[in-house]
Amino acid sequence: MKTLKFFSYTLLISVLAISCSSNNDESLIDTNQSTEKSASAKTVVEVVKSHLKSDGTFYNQQFPESSMTFDLGFQFAFPVTLSFINGTEVVVKSIEELAVVVNMNSDTNYIDGISFPFKIERDGAKETVSSEIDFSILLNSKDTDSDGIPNYQDTDDDGDGANDIDEDANNDGDSTNDDADNDGLPNYQDTDSDNDGQLDQDEDNDGDGDFTNDDSDNDGSPDYTDTDSDNDGIDDGDDNDDDNDGTNDEDEGNDNYCNNCTADVINDALLNCTNWVLDELELNNIYAHSQYNGYTFTFNSDGSVVVKNSNNEINGTWSSTGTGNNVTIVITLSSLIDINGTWNLKEIDQENGLKEIKFKKQNGDELSFKSNC
Repeated sequence: MKTLKFFSYTLLISVLAISCSSNNDESLIDTNQSTEKSASAKTVVEVVKSHLKSDGTFYNQQFPESSMTFDLGFQFAFPVTLSFINGTEVVVKSIEELAVVVNMNSDTNYIDGISFPFKIERDGAKETVSSEIDFSILLNSKDTDSDGIPNYQDTDDDGDGANDIDEDANNDGDSTNDDADNDGLPNYQDTDSDNDGQLDQDEDNDGDGDFTNDDSDNDGSPDYTDTDSDNDGIDDGDDNDDDNDGTNDEDEGNDNYCNNCTADVINDALLNCTNWVLDELELNNIYAHSQYNGYTFTFNSDGSVVVKNSNNEINGTWSSTGTGNNVTIVITLSSLIDINGTWNLKEIDQENGLKEIKFKKQNGDELSFKSNC
């Protein structure tokens, strides 16, 4: 096989960003390694590319490793050997060199392989990845909101109701370099981006269902990244009137309940889709949906609901009633008390092939189901 060696970033660019050595240059390749086709390696390249500017540099230049760690949960412990579809092998020694390789990809010649074993860094420790199976498991292991969708495929990593791209507070086209409270978590993976004691989704002060477009004091910082949204000297977590409009937050009526819905609308939505999964469950301001990972919900026209996981089947009932902004669903599942009760329909959303139905109780608890239909 041909091999490719990085002498320096500048030299690569000056020599068409590629420098090929002879077939005898064994110093670039560990002869104990085996090069294999790898869909996972191709995915990593695509993820990294999504965090590069048009000039090939990282949006997050202060922490370029975030192009892997935030979406994938790990970074390569360089060096790592990648291979192009034309057989050329590339020894990559840094995240910056990986960016160069990513930019070399084209429709006809692209990374489609990696040499096993290789090492990665995750949570401060090094691990060895020995096969494509291990690599695929690793690739899908980062799931911030525990909704069963890995971050690199999830449009809302933290499950706060705002798409990741909409939490790009500095509007530079990438969300990895937006961290309002400097806690190491980007806003799109932080349910309280400004660490003011209020969840981001509760800072929708105009009640339009989108907390990213609220700027109560017109200071250029959206409320969810502003610890004092109305600039009254009181942190939002301690302020009963975040937008300073004279009405207490709890009386704002900003729950965004479905204003033109009927019981038939929710019935059609629930019955026309199967295998609903629990996307969000917030109880007393604590996210509790992770304990229901692996559960599927099927709502039947006879008023029964069947819940399954790998070990159990739970049977219960459901019913709906109401019109306007007062459509409710009553769920009764004897062994799932967190989900039991009367829930108000808040929103029905269809996006990217996913349907989501959101509910809210009078006490503020929230529940949402999602289905691929």
